[in-house]
Amino acid sequence: MLKHTVLTIALLACLVVNSTSYDKYAINFYPGNRNDEPANTEPFIKINDGYYYFGMDGSNWYVAYEKCRALKSELVTFDTAEEFEAIANYLKARGDKNSYWTSGNDLGREGTYNWFTTGQKFTISKWAPGQPDNYKGLEHCIHMGYIWKSSTDFELDDRPCSNDKNSLFHYICEAPQQETISLVVWK
Repeated sequence: MLKHTVLTIALLACLVVNSTSYDKYAINFYPGNRNDEPANTEPFIKINDGYYYFGMDGSNWYVAYEKCRALKSELVTFDTAEEFEAIANYLKARGDKNSYWTSGNDLGREGTYNWFTTGQKFTISKWAPGQPDNYKGLEHCIHMGYIWKSSTDFELDDRPCSNDKNSLFHYICEAPQQETISLVVWK
């Protein structure tokens, strides 16, 4: 949607500036920021190849998801163990030991954990000892944090998605990957 809005504005600007019409144009989309052009990424923070927002208000999983969508992003999906470690290291460097919602859950099929934003199964093994345990059959959404009092690092745990005062966590939103749009217009 944003791509098409930008394209439309660019084409209209060309028409207004030159007061002529174009009979040909070419549009190409490329992953990433090909020329490292400066871009305002606020409120997102660049960590390795991704852009993340750390919501600091305590929310249930559904509200956290809504807040990320309001930023045109998604709850974080850890595609690799390296991505998980990069986020954990970022938080540890700031002395942050809070719990953060991820997009992980088993809402579709009990015991089968997927990333909500991609539908992909978990491929990382960062569970806290004894987790996931679906305690009392109520835990279906995944957060990262220092799970036990004896924990020395960030790990994953399943918790109730909502209706639990002990499951109001911060959240991490992940912005979509940047793209470069190339527009060529002939007169």
